[in-house]
Amino acid sequence: MKTLKIIGVIVIILVAIFLIVPLFLANQVTISEHVMVKAKPATLFNQVNTLQNWDNWSPFHKADTAMTTEYSGPEKGVGSTMNWLSKTMGDGSLVIAESTPYTYIKSDLLFKPEQGDAIDEWFFEPQDEGVEVTWTTTLIDLDYPMGRYMGLMAKTMMKPFMTSGLNTLKEYCEALQVPADITLVDVESVPSLSIMDAATVDNIGELLGKNYGLIMEYMKAKKIDVAGIPYAVYYNWDPDGVIHLRAAIPVATEVQGKGVVEYFELPATKAVFAKHVGGHDTGATHEAIGEYISDFGIETGDFVWEVYVTDSMTEPDESKWETDIYYPIK
Repeated sequence: MKTLKIIGVIVIILVAIFLIVPLFLANQVTISEHVMVKAKPATLFNQVNTLQNWDNWSPFHKADTAMTTEYSGPEKGVGSTMNWLSKTMGDGSLVIAESTPYTYIKSDLLFKPEQGDAIDEWFFEPQDEGVEVTWTTTLIDLDYPMGRYMGLMAKTMMKPFMTSGLNTLKEYCEALQVPADITLVDVESVPSLSIMDAATVDNIGELLGKNYGLIMEYMKAKKIDVAGIPYAVYYNWDPDGVIHLRAAIPVATEVQGKGVVEYFELPATKAVFAKHVGGHDTGATHEAIGEYISDFGIETGDFVWEVYVTDSMTEPDESKWETDIYYPIK
């Protein structure tokens, strides 16, 4: 009988300890990890801001290859939603709540069934040696008592996953092709002589070469000096059809044209700008500019123009060719 009383007292003490300890535990826990990545902020930001890109680096996707994932809402940014079902990782959802290019992303996490809520945050801070990426998860409103005990163990459980994810993100982004630096610039008006024409994708180079030659012949005959680098204005882009474009050469002031050679003035404007280095296939740089425009919600004009800084006739090495690309802002 005495033994039973002792056991009963011990059980009561243990239960009391079990119930008292969580009274002093926090009802929220923050877990944070960071890594330095030699990549552009835009590259890193868009790997996190576009939820379908999580397949490239997410530690949770790697831990359970049988996980099923569904996406809804916008492709990226605020409102983008990811729902997952996993026998080993549990079920849940993530919704992007805040998105500030290219510095910060905040998402709301829900673990099912009724396993708690969390806030997921990403910080991208440019440094001299790259971008410091910080991934922070805050478990909130932890239930008493079990939720608070789970919170106590969360750091030990989650830190290895977060470290693995950040290291995979680093490896993936550092292996990607480095995109061009994209900035906003103010452009002064450019008086020019030009020829408006049309071509298919395969014939653009030949057409521009011919029309630049016609403009130069007219300028030589009229003793008009070249006042800048030749450029081309594109009014549409149709890889399978006809592209309308203008070959133009800057002049010092307004002059009269004749026949197909006409005066044209590129207007003063603020523009999204990138310098493409390499051959005349500028598609990847245009894609990067398009992503930048989308990320910042910029409204652009009805044309773009490319300035051919390097003369391919005098520089045979394509890797040294430079093309300046401008998207005028409305």
